[in-house]
Amino acid sequence: MELLIRSLVFIHVLAGVITLLAGPLAIYYNFKQPKQHRLAGKVFFYAMLVVAISSIITFFRHPEVLFYQFLLGIALIVLAGTVRGVRAMMLMKGGKVLPFDFYYTILLAVTSVVMLGKAALLFSQGGNIAFPILFTVFGGGAVYDSLKNLRIFRAPQQLAPTDWLQLHLGSMLGAFIASTTAFTVNTAHYLPWFVQWFGPTVLLVPVIIYFERKVKRPVVVAG
Repeated sequence: MELLIRSLVFIHVLAGVITLLAGPLAIYYNFKQPKQHRLAGKVFFYAMLVVAISSIITFFRHPEVLFYQFLLGIALIVLAGTVRGVRAMMLMKGGKVLPFDFYYTILLAVTSVVMLGKAALLFSQGGNIAFPILFTVFGGGAVYDSLKNLRIFRAPQQLAPTDWLQLHLGSMLGAFIASTTAFTVNTAHYLPWFVQWFGPTVLLVPVIIYFERKVKRPVVVAG
């Protein structure tokens, strides 16, 4: 059993490192070299799946520990977001909305409700303020994503190709933010907790805004 746990931790860390390498490569190649972007994106996607699934398995070792409860919520949010990023490209290319799209949206919605409920409980109990805030912020974000998914999947015909591309970019970059956050939380203990948890978001959200605006920028035809 001990060997199995050590192997799981090793696989989790290795996959996390891969996301930190493949993510920036996918960002760098975006709009420049589509073939390399797709390759880096696929590596990032599968590595993120491994990170999320191994985090979920790890939770069941210590389900009573608040930290692991929070990581379970993050893992489910990342899993739904990463899958949505890939599905967005499929839908942009003419694919149809599947029941599967609603399944992971429901999972995301349930996760958001549980996280917000946990936040309310922690606030009522007092004590450490960090986790109540974290559960509230990430749970609230999951609520927003759930509603956004439902709106999109109920009327996909209303979205233009650039809308699907924006959804892909936002979803995958959001997953990269989560991966970077996990790295800072586990390695940058010398930083204040709010910098560990929210620093990557503050630094990388402008990147999402930049690419989303670039996608929406009208193309000027010469002549």
